[in-house]
Amino acid sequence: MIKSLERDVFPKIGALPVKGITSPMVLEVIRAIEDRPSIETARRVRQRISAVYAYAIASGLADADPAAPIRAALKPLIKGRQPALATLEEARALLRQVEAAPAHPMTKLASRMLALTALRQGVLRTTMWSELEGLDLDEPVWRIPATRMKLKLDRKIDPRFDFMLPLSRQATEVLEAARAFAPHSRLVFPSQRHAHKPISENAVGYLYNRLVSHGRHVPHGWRSTFSTTMNERAQAQGLAGDRAIIDLMLAHIPEGVEASYNRATYMPRRREIAQEWADLLMKDMPPAMALLEGPRR
Repeated sequence: MIKSLERDVFPKIGALPVKGITSPMVLEVIRAIEDRPSIETARRVRQRISAVYAYAIASGLADADPAAPIRAALKPLIKGRQPALATLEEARALLRQVEAAPAHPMTKLASRMLALTALRQGVLRTTMWSELEGLDLDEPVWRIPATRMKLKLDRKIDPRFDFMLPLSRQATEVLEAARAFAPHSRLVFPSQRHAHKPISENAVGYLYNRLVSHGRHVPHGWRSTFSTTMNERAQAQGLAGDRAIIDLMLAHIPEGVEASYNRATYMPRRREIAQEWADLLMKDMPPAMALLEGPRR
């Protein structure tokens, strides 16, 4: 959040008196973001400016929020389905192409881990080694704190909503390769330039766009590919109950479950599905360690 303010807000209005900033000034800042175009980012930055003013007003440092009135002037956010490959064959072909292309090894490892776990990229890229449990045991688990998940604020501070992700054998191999490549980093996927910072939020996406997948698949698309593939298999096998379990694996929590939510619900079946998906996706793929030796850019 602070980086978005440092990049887009502070250079233009950061040095002005808090009471001297007007709505047109804020709108000019937001318009520049919209024109990149980054419509969703623009909306988030407006919300962050409003949050600053909420604190300022409560503290007696400001009388009004100049970011509030411009909400009606923002460009519309048109949400569409994230581009995603629909078949297992296409998914394998994309991974083969990505992993054969010149790119930094950590980018390739992050790409493979996204595909195996179907996690949101923002969660994956900021993973700390301290979140991973039992990597040398039979049932390794990735315990992601609720504070890092896409949740309502009241759930983010509730440890019951920590996300438990069972790791397949192939996912564990990716982690082993990441550890071998950056053995001293607290981050699993550190930046190639700064070991104490995570891999760039655009690294995997740029790699995909550089290849033939432009407009066909984005990093977030692995969630859809996983869901489509495993739901189709569940239906073909007469396992209708797997649909709810697959939703849980994507961290989709039904409304109204606060009192009964159990982060370990259906863990044995979730582990089986995770391993089945990994076996299907990684068929005839090289081991994760091989990604450390491929061509770089």
